[in-house]
Amino acid sequence: MDVFQNQTLATHTTVRLGGNARYMVVARTEDELLEVTQYARHNQLRIMVLGSGSNIVFGDDGFDGLVILNEISDTNIDASTGYASAKSGTNWDEFVQQCVSNNLAGIEALSLIPGTVGASPVNNIGAYGQEVKDTITKVRVLDTDSLTFVELSNKECQFTYRNSIFKSSAYGRYIITEVFFKLAPANEDYAAPRYASLQTALNGQGILEPTVQNVRDVVISIRQAKLPDPSVLPNTGSFFKNPIVSQEKRDALLQQYPTMPYFAHKQGVKLAAGWLIDTAGLKGYTQDGMRVYDKQALVLVNDGTRSFQSLLNMKNHIQKTVYEKFGVMLEPEPEIIA
Repeated sequence: MDVFQNQTLATHTTVRLGGNARYMVVARTEDELLEVTQYARHNQLRIMVLGSGSNIVFGDDGFDGLVILNEISDTNIDASTGYASAKSGTNWDEFVQQCVSNNLAGIEALSLIPGTVGASPVNNIGAYGQEVKDTITKVRVLDTDSLTFVELSNKECQFTYRNSIFKSSAYGRYIITEVFFKLAPANEDYAAPRYASLQTALNGQGILEPTVQNVRDVVISIRQAKLPDPSVLPNTGSFFKNPIVSQEKRDALLQQYPTMPYFAHKQGVKLAAGWLIDTAGLKGYTQDGMRVYDKQALVLVNDGTRSFQSLLNMKNHIQKTVYEKFGVMLEPEPEIIA
């Protein structure tokens, strides 16, 4: 096991920001992960696990502990039953493609979401009418308290909107090593997710009875048209969660903004954060080397800054502006370590 000191974090995150990690190590197997975790405990080091770094931002002071680069990767798919699993370091979109190639439905609308399989339950990723919580059966983890591998059921993961036990009550305790899914064979009764923009795009291409591959292809084309490639324009993807408000708040806003989009949600009403930011006049706004992306106001692009403070200033400005205009406070979606 090679442990490296004072390694830059900016090159390991898609927004290309962050100071140095005090220590950094690569784990390619569960055994190596356990060994690294034991090393950290023996040396009283905090641990942070990184996959592709697409949904995390580090501050300029970096991380005073041990950063583990997760490269534990493999997949197992049974097309006849719909059961599938993937190691946590597996590229998420490659896993989706494999499932779609096996004609399995349930995560096809989550195509091209950046990151690894291990990040999918942490953030309960979702898009175009699908959420990963609806297909996950269990998650295999290393419990850093007991230094044993255990499995958590879907219920034990405590999934909510863009959240889970891994981001809330058990933050930092579990290191995900494998995720298990139950998908549905997409037979003749397959129905694409009933999501307005997805249905419009399918209809626009004359696809009236779509396959899972059709849905994946259309989702990819939509995302590529409105979201920047982080390898070209550094970003974290969607930076803000779509806020959940009460029906009373929605009704009050509709009186002033009758065309405001909103969506039913079991916890209330979900508003479109991108629309709020755009309507507040911030699409394309630039400040200190950060920019609100011109094609999708949810995305903050790093146009050349090397300072986390620039991103923090932009975040605060957007939150303040949107709150003053709509009375709605936006919450960041990526994890911020500062």
